[in-house]
Amino acid sequence: MWLFNQTVLLAFVACVLIQLLAWLRQKQTTNADTVDIAWTLGIIVCAVIYVILLNAATNNLLAVLMFSILWYARLLYHLVMRYEVNHEDSRYQNLRAHWFENTQLKFFVFFQLQAILSVLFSLPAYWVLTSPEVATTQIAAAAIIGMSALIGVSIADNQLYQFKRNNDSSLVCDVGLWRYSRHPNYFFEWLHWFVYPVLLWQTEYFWWSVLILGMMLLFLLKLTGIPFSEQQALKKRGQAYRDYMNRTSPFIPWKPKQ
Repeated sequence: MWLFNQTVLLAFVACVLIQLLAWLRQKQTTNADTVDIAWTLGIIVCAVIYVILLNAATNNLLAVLMFSILWYARLLYHLVMRYEVNHEDSRYQNLRAHWFENTQLKFFVFFQLQAILSVLFSLPAYWVLTSPEVATTQIAAAAIIGMSALIGVSIADNQLYQFKRNNDSSLVCDVGLWRYSRHPNYFFEWLHWFVYPVLLWQTEYFWWSVLILGMMLLFLLKLTGIPFSEQQALKKRGQAYRDYMNRTSPFIPWKPKQ
């Protein structure tokens, strides 16, 4: 089975090593933000390993370069620029407070679980490279989706960055795309994953790519994305954020309520 292919296993080993280095850096700095950087870098490294070791058609190589490597290279750059050694994200501050016993062991397990997720979310690249040659029309359709997602997430990230830079942290960002969605960055991240069902249409991997799309939605809506983000926002901004929640779509950009 493709899950236990030697190429995939090599990618897994690479992700384990990357997360080990990230954990060691976390141990040194007491800042677990490195796990996000390592998760993103892991997906890129996996895709590069697949490109080097798999004999794929030219169109398929182009698709992986466009929709896997370049997409996560942008995210990696964003995370590295946002990283501050002396300021740990509130998600990990809370975990650190909760894991007051055997903290480093628990963080080590947590980091290694992210290595598994890096491989899991790199699999669409593997599927594309091991499929028959993708048609040019498929790449064009995927490019429309991918470019829309890239532009949308870049605008959302920049608007949030500029708002935080110029306003007090107690204020709610409701400008630009954030007026129409409480999490436009998450929405466009999810939109990106639609490129893979398009690229893998009529292949054995199509429904697997749909499953990954659904898993990403589950992570964003119910697990690591929106619930925790909004919990922290309510703690910091109270009634102002509750009012924002009442008038603004949680995920899909939509006209705000009056």
